[in-house]
Amino acid sequence: MNQLYKYVNIEFKNIKNNSVVDFNFVPMLHNKITHRWLELLEMATQLYVIDQPERFYDFGTHEQEVEKALSKIEQDISIINNHEAIIERELTDVHDQDTLNYLHHIFEVYHGLLNKQATEYWDRAPTTVRNALADLNIDVHRCETVQDNNNEPRFVTTWYGMPKTHHIFDEDYDLFTNKYTFGTMYLTYAEIGKTLEHLCKDRELDEYSHAAPEAFQPYDLFSSDFHVRLHNRDDAVAAQEFNEVWKYYDTHAEFFTSYGFTRGDKRLAPGALPIAQLETSLSDEDVVAVLADHQYVSKITIIKD
Repeated sequence: MNQLYKYVNIEFKNIKNNSVVDFNFVPMLHNKITHRWLELLEMATQLYVIDQPERFYDFGTHEQEVEKALSKIEQDISIINNHEAIIERELTDVHDQDTLNYLHHIFEVYHGLLNKQATEYWDRAPTTVRNALADLNIDVHRCETVQDNNNEPRFVTTWYGMPKTHHIFDEDYDLFTNKYTFGTMYLTYAEIGKTLEHLCKDRELDEYSHAAPEAFQPYDLFSSDFHVRLHNRDDAVAAQEFNEVWKYYDTHAEFFTSYGFTRGDKRLAPGALPIAQLETSLSDEDVVAVLADHQYVSKITIIKD
C-alpha cells in the first residue's frame, strides 16, 4: 500500500482579478479506499478536465444563491430547447420540487444513465447540447441545495470524462456518515440516478414521481470526484435525517425489496464517505471568507513525501 501521499493541494482562483489561494487536505490513509481514490485523482488531474470549476454552493446570500441557481437552469433549458424543444416546463421557484424532478427525468432520459448514453437524441446532439444536458443534472441539484437556506457552504469537483468503473467495497460502506464536519472532503456520488436518500428528499416515489424505476441507483461506483463541506452538522439534524430516510424506506419497502435491498442495508445509508481533511491555521470563518472570494478550482496537485 502506497504511503507516499502527503497532501492534496487545491488552488482556488478569483476569476475577476486572477488572484489565487491554496489549501492542503490531508488524505485519510487509514481508510483503504482513500488509496484507491488517490490513484484515480492522480489520473484525473493528468488526463481530464474539471467539469465546472465554479461549483461552489452557499457562499453568497440566500437571494444570490437562488438567483444563480435559477439563471443556470434557464440557460440549460434554453440551449437544449433551441436545438430541439423537449422541455415543456420552466422553473421559477427553487422549491418547485415537482418541476425539478421533471427536469432531472429529462436528463436521465435524453442523457442516459451511466454508460448507457445510446439515445437517438444524444447521438445527434452537438457538444453544446450534450454539455447542457449534463449541466441540467448539476443545476437541478444546485436548486435543491439552496431550497432550505441552511447556510452550508461546500464545493464540488468532478471530472465528466473520467470513466466510472471502480466499485465501493463492502468494508467501505462502514465509513459512510451524514454527520458532516468542517473541512472534510468526501467522495461524491458517481452514479447517474438517485439513492434512497435522494428519493426521500425529492419525494420521488410520492407526489413528485417522474423518475423511472431503474433510476434508483444506490452507491456502488466511485471516481476521482469529491466535495468538501465547509460547515458542521448538528448531531440532532444528522439523526433526524437518518431516521427520515429509513422511514421513507418503510413506506416504500416493496419497491426497495424488489431490487434486493432489505431494511438496514448499509449500501442505502445516507451521507458520504470521508477521504481527506483540511489542514490550516485559519479559523473556519476565515476559510469561508477566503473561498467566497475565490470560487473557482484552478488546479489540483498531489503532494508526496
